[in-house]
Amino acid sequence: MAMKSKPLRGVNLGGWLILEKWMTPSIFAGTNAKDEYSLSLEPGGRLRIQKHRERFITEEDFAWLASHNVELIRIPFGYWLFDEEPPYVAGVERLDWAMQMAEKYDLKVLLDLHALPGSQNGNDHSGRAGDMEWFRDVAHRTRSLDVCIKVAERYKNSPALWGLEVINEPQFGWRAQYTLRRYYYRAYKKLLRILPDHVYVVFSDAFRPWLLAGALWSNKRQRVAMDIHWYSSGLNWRRFSTVEKYYQMVRRRKWTLKLLGWPHPIIVGEWSAMLAHDAFSKTGELSLHEAEDVHLREQLAVYQQALAHVYWSYKTEHDGAWNYRYLAEKGVIRMTDSATLET
Repeated sequence: MAMKSKPLRGVNLGGWLILEKWMTPSIFAGTNAKDEYSLSLEPGGRLRIQKHRERFITEEDFAWLASHNVELIRIPFGYWLFDEEPPYVAGVERLDWAMQMAEKYDLKVLLDLHALPGSQNGNDHSGRAGDMEWFRDVAHRTRSLDVCIKVAERYKNSPALWGLEVINEPQFGWRAQYTLRRYYYRAYKKLLRILPDHVYVVFSDAFRPWLLAGALWSNKRQRVAMDIHWYSSGLNWRRFSTVEKYYQMVRRRKWTLKLLGWPHPIIVGEWSAMLAHDAFSKTGELSLHEAEDVHLREQLAVYQQALAHVYWSYKTEHDGAWNYRYLAEKGVIRMTDSATLET
């Protein structure tokens, strides 16, 4: 029996090509903007966005990632990057540059269509917080497919391209799952004709992994993976009397990954050491810092069952558990060849 290969160690370049105010608050300073759409409407907002794209991630960052055992970078981007749609700021040349840097530093790239026309979840990281029209309008879904095709055609020959994720964190009601499944199938069929066989087509579990597992199946010609995002927020913390009870649940995810991985590999496309605020009073004798250190170890031990694990995020403007680079430079986290955590 062949041994399972080690998971790819990755980080997200979050807050870069799609703004999130909590990650880079200085970009929004002095405005009432709450997302990239509203910032684009502010006087000087478009220039702020352009400068941020040039300064937040530079070649030095790619060199740092390569020298710290990071193998995979997930790059969230919005559909408007390829086609100017006022007030959004286009800028595919910045993604071109990122691919060139990844090639130079021998990094793999998962391109993540993080924001889709009409918004697939109504959150700020879809570009515009508020209405969620993607599921209601077939034109939005058709345009999303067109963007997937453009991305695939543009980067299909890049040796850095590891995967293309066709949607990020969609939110839907029970009946709308069939709309999402159709979108997955149509995207896969189109990308099958374009991408090299070794490149993964990645789809989101939409926080319902047991429902959507098997929504796409790998065949002999094109690889498929399902993306799961696991955070400590969003859980019902009333059912955990201590953080140790929560850690026990995290350990059980090992079997979840094994079972879900039967029809296709699983990537943990977003995860973090951060503990939800509701956990702060349940750490017992552990300090919050110590509890988050344990959280890191427990997760990394489990994620050995995944195809890849990708930390959110590479960096933010503030120190802390959301900032991978800060943790690494403080010696809190270091990915080794065995993908374990050393402190």
